[in-house]
Amino acid sequence: MSLSLTHTWAEVMIEELSRLGVRHICIAPGSRSTPLTLAAVKQSQHPQRPVTIHRHFDERGLGYLALGLAKSAREPVAVIVTSGTAVANLLPAVVESGLTGEPLVILSADRPFELMDCGANQAITQSGLFSSHVTAELALPAPTAEIPLPALLTKVDQLLARQAEQGGSVHINCPFREPFYGERDETEEKKLRESVAHWWQSGQCYTRYHQARCCAMSEWSPWLRPSSGSPRTVIVLGAVPAGLSEAVERLASALHAIILADPQSGVASSAPGYDLWLNHPDLFQQLNQAQWVIQLGGRLVSKRLGQWLAQTQAHYWLISEHTQALDPNHQSLEQFVVPPPHWLPWLQALAESVANTYSAPGEGIDSVKTWQQTLIREAKHQMQQAATTLSHTALSEHSVFQQLPALLPKWADIFIGNSLAIRLADIWSDLSGHRVFANRGASGIDGLLACAAGVQRYRAQPMLVVLGDTSALYDLNSFALWRETSAPAAILILNNNGGGIFDALPVDQTLCDTYYRMPHDLGFEHIAAQFSLGFHQPATPDDLVVSVNQALTTPGADVIEVVTPAGEAGQVLSECLAAMAARGTYA
Repeated sequence: MSLSLTHTWAEVMIEELSRLGVRHICIAPGSRSTPLTLAAVKQSQHPQRPVTIHRHFDERGLGYLALGLAKSAREPVAVIVTSGTAVANLLPAVVESGLTGEPLVILSADRPFELMDCGANQAITQSGLFSSHVTAELALPAPTAEIPLPALLTKVDQLLARQAEQGGSVHINCPFREPFYGERDETEEKKLRESVAHWWQSGQCYTRYHQARCCAMSEWSPWLRPSSGSPRTVIVLGAVPAGLSEAVERLASALHAIILADPQSGVASSAPGYDLWLNHPDLFQQLNQAQWVIQLGGRLVSKRLGQWLAQTQAHYWLISEHTQALDPNHQSLEQFVVPPPHWLPWLQALAESVANTYSAPGEGIDSVKTWQQTLIREAKHQMQQAATTLSHTALSEHSVFQQLPALLPKWADIFIGNSLAIRLADIWSDLSGHRVFANRGASGIDGLLACAAGVQRYRAQPMLVVLGDTSALYDLNSFALWRETSAPAAILILNNNGGGIFDALPVDQTLCDTYYRMPHDLGFEHIAAQFSLGFHQPATPDDLVVSVNQALTTPGADVIEVVTPAGEAGQVLSECLAAMAARGTYA
């Protein structure tokens, strides 16, 4: 095998990926991946299209670091790993991206054909490893002079065109034969590049795909239903592109609609705390009078909202980024596929059409206004009553999320962990005006610290990360990524000594502790010291304010550990839900 041929293949691939929009490459250590790694290093020094390189010694964390970069950049991010189980460690991040659409380009080095199934070291079957979790896969042969470089470019272009259309991860498996090191033959390399000389000089990708899209007010006339007044409408927001608040509020104003916004959306709910007040039977039935549901995005956190959507008889619209199904209830609906750059003009055109269609005053509009205002008023009243039953002097998980909006400076981002954390944020925290990030595809607790680090590396904004103790322990290696923060960061860990989300399970408490909660009796002070991070352990709500403010206004990352009694948060949540369900008809 020619050393020059191997490295030329790798450089052509990396160069084409940069032309296709890859600006960040995440690399784990390895020898078999040397051609890809050196090509990435070379591309990082390119005068017109330099890539930024990110490194991590843990492939699972590396995958989530790339996921965070892709989540915030909304563009493809490449990941380079060596062969063997290094590739398998990327599976959790690939699974998440397959569900939520972040574009990862997995470049896995591999052993060539003759080293497979013969006892050779570090040789596993890598083609098909990610199964249905990738959008597409390209299983390359080992580099050979018989396969022209234009064929390699065409295959890479086809793969990324499919990814651009469908989202998710793609996998390029790259078998390489040794040698990987030594002096390269410049004459041979020049000859190899002759077939792509025009491409090399052009600065353009080899194949160029074009899609024409439009968005006009006239598009909506077949879909809107003129009547004596606007329909009773609920606008539900899940994970959506940033910057839609004004457009959503304008649409809601035109329809006199109720907004129920997931914490991921960055939009304010007009009736916040719906995951709690939907347990009130009268409010549930009041919301059931809705005639039109417009759902923007998916991956909703709230269980109660999902239950309401499952049984609503309202006319149902779902707006998504891809054709991927986002309705677990399998409702009959109208699904509109809108690429992220077009969401804002799409919503603006819809709001304009709605305003023109339902502008005439009359009894119908008055009835809709009364329905909207009554439900919002009563929902807020019920949430105020629920809040007064909680202690505001002690530091607890519930009080942290009630306090959270006041803790965040206007310019700060927030990344919320899964399990109990995001559920409490859904109930108590108005995070509108902030960029909110979460992993709500597979909703796992793995890779949360690494993913948050990737988001912050791209956005370079102060960030508050909130997650549970088990989630933090599960991604322990990724604390290393926070030693090189691009902006101040606070990692707020809610330590209730195990999996607090399981407290509400209807199982014997001794079994719950042993097999579900799994108490660990570990703290985070020494862990923070091990990774050279600052550490705070506030004891009161006032202490928490000081700790978060200090962390978000000084360079570097600080760990803030809030220790709460085991089982407390789940018990309080169960009591709140039971009290809401037991309340009588409101006046």
